[in-house]
Amino acid sequence: MLRLNERVLGWTSTRSGVQIETSGGQISAGSMVLSAGPWLPELAPELAHLLSVQRQVQYWFDIAHDAPRFADLPVFIWMHGVEEGHYLYGFPATEGADGGVKVATEVFGAPTDPQIVDRAVADHEITGMFDAHVKSRLPGLSARCLRSAVCLYTVTPDFGFIIDLHPQHDNVVIASPCSGHGFKHSAAVGECVAELVLSGTTSIDRSAFRLGRFAPPAPLPGGPH
Repeated sequence: MLRLNERVLGWTSTRSGVQIETSGGQISAGSMVLSAGPWLPELAPELAHLLSVQRQVQYWFDIAHDAPRFADLPVFIWMHGVEEGHYLYGFPATEGADGGVKVATEVFGAPTDPQIVDRAVADHEITGMFDAHVKSRLPGLSARCLRSAVCLYTVTPDFGFIIDLHPQHDNVVIASPCSGHGFKHSAAVGECVAELVLSGTTSIDRSAFRLGRFAPPAPLPGGPH
């Protein structure tokens, strides 16, 4: 059964199962997978210190000339410096000459909230992207941005995934295949998550994705030691 377009408000776990509260009512289940992307810190606040939500922008720049060349491009990543953020990635002109070429980079350091993230892309962001990454490397593209889009990365301290049982509830699986590259590994991630739900273990080595690789958060002043 699929229940779509319902906001998850909260959940509780007991020995007998999991109770999930949504905007459409309650759901009872024996176990649960928490795979909420940038909303995971809200639904699992005990893990919030491990998850930073970062705003990322994608741009489609107009093709000024050499449209056939951009149609034949492979998907690419262009490293043009050794410092953080000195690279861009892009795709061929899959929508034809009038659709532009999609390019982007990654920017970290300013966490945001998925509820209030700024979805508008400012003119200075477009100009900055073009001048810093596109202008001298893809001369067939013009500075005219046909469209832009904002997405969210849910980033861990080591940029790796979290695929593990909840530290306090063994009937809850945490699945955060995140940091902007999870989609490439979706088949293996899905297999791991399914095995965890059914048996509590996996046939695939997921030691690199366990929560135990992170140091526990520092105790609050005056709290237990």
